[in-house]
Amino acid sequence: TDLYERYQLLKAIKPVVEKGLASVTDQSRASADTDTSSDDNDTMDAQLEERLSHHLAGLQQVLTHLTRDTNALTRRYSQILEQISPSEGQPS
Repeated sequence: TDLYERYQLLKAIKPVVEKGLASVTDQSRASADTDTSSDDNDTMDAQLEERLSHHLAGLQQVLTHLTRDTNALTRRYSQILEQISPSEGQPS
């Protein structure tokens, strides 16, 4: 896949991620409004931490792939430019 396809994928999942974050916030407010035991809160906190960890790991993976692809594209672009333009030390 190329960088534009990855950009389109990130753009497509943005609303889902934002909605997911909003639903977590709504759940937190709902649990704060109700009278729950500390065990329930600890369980919910553990689940939230697990979900956050999962999402951060996924984000790190996406960013790693984007960085790798960007570096490869930059190297290729530099190679093309070197082939097109003569070297500085050589007369044209």
